[in-house]
Amino acid sequence: MAHEFRPGHPVLFWSFILLMIFLIYSGAAAMINIDQCGDQKKAWAVWPPGWVCGADHNVQLTR
Repeated sequence: MAHEFRPGHPVLFWSFILLMIFLIYSGAAAMINIDQCGDQKKAWAVWPPGWVCGADHNVQLTR
């Protein structure tokens, strides 16, 4: 069969690469901006990645 899905499929490879780039970018953004809220409570927004000052939760999906 010509269209057989195999474990080494390019879509999985490029999805993994994009996920790794996003995780590295998010981690770098978290480390660089960790002190931007001062003494306020903060939460991490997954998309777009960044800190949200004065939040009630630890993680938010969006700002």
